[in-house]
Amino acid sequence: FYSLDEQERVQKKTFTKWVNIYLSLHEPSYYVNDLFEDFRDGTKLIALLEVLSGQNLVSYCRKIR
Repeated sequence: FYSLDEQERVQKKTFTKWVNIYLSLHEPSYYVNDLFEDFRDGTKLIALLEVLSGQNLVSYCRKIR
């Protein structure tokens, strides 16, 4: 079985691949190398949420400010 570090590495790699599949559907498409660094400013996270929800969240975020 996997050690805890190995399990975490595998989960991070798997989730990164899953995120990249959905980010490739966004216009413009994005790519994530490191989840923690690449989601830091929120741009790619919002893009992911837009693809998953089918809604334009940027205009929604501007309304609530």
